[in-house]
Amino acid sequence: MDLFTILKIFIGGVVLFHASYLDIKKREIEEWHWIILAIIGFTHAIYLSFTFQSFRPILITGGVFLLMFGLALLLFYLGLFGGGDGKILMGLGALLPSLPGKEYAFGLFPVSVFDNALIISLFLPILILAYNLFRKDSPKEYYSGKLKKIVAMMVGYRLKTDKLSDKFYPLEEFKEGKRTIRLFIGDLDFDVKKYKEELIEKGIDNLWATPGLPFVVPITIGYFIAVLFGDVMLRVVMILILLK
Repeated sequence: MDLFTILKIFIGGVVLFHASYLDIKKREIEEWHWIILAIIGFTHAIYLSFTFQSFRPILITGGVFLLMFGLALLLFYLGLFGGGDGKILMGLGALLPSLPGKEYAFGLFPVSVFDNALIISLFLPILILAYNLFRKDSPKEYYSGKLKKIVAMMVGYRLKTDKLSDKFYPLEEFKEGKRTIRLFIGDLDFDVKKYKEELIEKGIDNLWATPGLPFVVPITIGYFIAVLFGDVMLRVVMILILLK
């Protein structure tokens, strides 16, 4: 692995760490995060194209960038994650379209980062459920079925009303004066301050809420897993095929 690639890996990690911190704190990813990844990636690709007198590096970089753009656009319109997360994937597509030494899905590093992020996201509900079981807490006071309550325990936990902020989304609603579980978040741009005041007025000192962990956090973890171990999902699939 050459020095330029190692430097790109380091820069990518720093940018992702900062993007994760900012998204957790302010619920936003600044444009420069993905732009700097893309600029560094395309600059290196242009340098390689001139050095080896071949269009291959720039074509590969541009192709993977467009592929991740298409994936990000699709997932954004499906409502599966925000535009900032998608742009980060685009930036990674330009920064590190491929990486030597490990096995990646279709040979593409950013696709494997996305695969790893999905696997990490699947483990989060298990961790949240374990947390609630350890605390022996459940949304028992809500007028909802057992299945809804179990799902609520996998995606959220009890929160003091005065701790409610734009970092959380309430998993509840009032129907005919009764508190019920609401698994569909709906409008993410609700007025937190107003909602908190309404709960306080009703004498409700706690609620069930989900932290709404930004997807850029699993992307960041998935990035380092991809660098060190490759594509986890691909490894699992290969093991299952060998077992057959």
